[in-house]
Amino acid sequence: MNPRSTTKFRKRASILSVFALLVSLLGATLAVPAKAAGIELTYWSFHYLKATTEATEKIVANWNKENPNVKVKIVYVDVNNYLDKLTTSFAGGTAPDIFTSEAASIVSYSKGGYLADLTREMSRLKSTMPAGLWKVSSFGGRLYGVPLMTQTYTAFANVDKFKKAGVEIPKNTMTWDELRTLAKKLTTTNEYGLAWALRQPAALFMIMSTNFGGTYFRGLTSSGGASLSITNKELEVPTRIHQMIYEDKSIDPASIVLGGGANIAPFIAGKTAIMFGASYVASDLDIAAKEKGFNWTALPLPAGSVSNQQGANPQTLSVSSQSKYKKESAAFIRYMMRDDNLTSMALAEALIPSTTGAAKTALDLKKSSPGWTQILNDAGALTVAPFVQVPAYQKWKDTVAQPTWQQWVQGRITRAEMVKRLNDGWKSIR
Repeated sequence: MNPRSTTKFRKRASILSVFALLVSLLGATLAVPAKAAGIELTYWSFHYLKATTEATEKIVANWNKENPNVKVKIVYVDVNNYLDKLTTSFAGGTAPDIFTSEAASIVSYSKGGYLADLTREMSRLKSTMPAGLWKVSSFGGRLYGVPLMTQTYTAFANVDKFKKAGVEIPKNTMTWDELRTLAKKLTTTNEYGLAWALRQPAALFMIMSTNFGGTYFRGLTSSGGASLSITNKELEVPTRIHQMIYEDKSIDPASIVLGGGANIAPFIAGKTAIMFGASYVASDLDIAAKEKGFNWTALPLPAGSVSNQQGANPQTLSVSSQSKYKKESAAFIRYMMRDDNLTSMALAEALIPSTTGAAKTALDLKKSSPGWTQILNDAGALTVAPFVQVPAYQKWKDTVAQPTWQQWVQGRITRAEMVKRLNDGWKSIR
């Protein structure tokens, strides 16, 4: 699990219009039930970044000061085996009261009856975030995980290289065709126009398929379970990226075998004009801007034939059904979702906060950065990722989709072979 996954608000006007309302609504929901006394809530977190743990501990310390009868104890669990430990705790009856996860990981837990229904407890939060983001953690019309923060897949631009090449930086909108044209214009005999880390392309391909109406999975609510459907809509993104690598030769082939953060240093060093990556890369670019004067911005999300929407797989906050203190646990989650607290958490992780009020606060703090302004406004384009509500997705992704798409982007298999492997692999695990 990537604790920074996931996880993408677009219309600044709507953000401003609801902000005053949110303050009054959220403020009314934070009270802990009066009967609570001498309670200790256990909160599991997979966060490990120094800034995030500091933000978390400050929030918890403030809560404990304000609520002396309902103390919260943080337990940091290694992200590399977080889900294994969480599963074991559920099976053994030792689950934490509150825990951080991500939307795609809580489907099976909710179906297994391990999660408390938070629909009523969080009802006033629903109007504070985009409908698509709210639906990500809702199953059967009930909310089991509160969306906390998320990411988009974003194209970052070296502003000075654009200026030197005489290429205008897109503002407000950008299509996939325009992105392809930009990459070609910025490619020279000595440099590629774009770097794109594609060592693990599965989530990116599926999340961005929504640009062209791709869904991948159908029949999510049928008795037989989800079926895989790969049409031209689902193949638009992997095909376009393949064309940019091998036809246009505008994507650096050395970049495609690297992981998400490996292209940051070369990008800052001026090796390419554009780098595609998760939006949290902005935190590294902020440091480079401060220390080296690196001039960067974020480009608009690429739009396909349908929209510029991206599927979201946000970090979430849930309450265990085993908890003896569900209402108190829900009250703490509402406290964490307060604008100031959520903003501090999201910016520490360099992710996009889920509520419009927190996004507005983050925008105010980052108003001097055009790149951050673009990223935070992009969150309005988030919708449900195709795989979030498919329990078997994780196994298929790890054993089938990831290795198949790795070979595709590396030019080792044909498009027909790619489709066959994806379909056959899904059938084999069903």
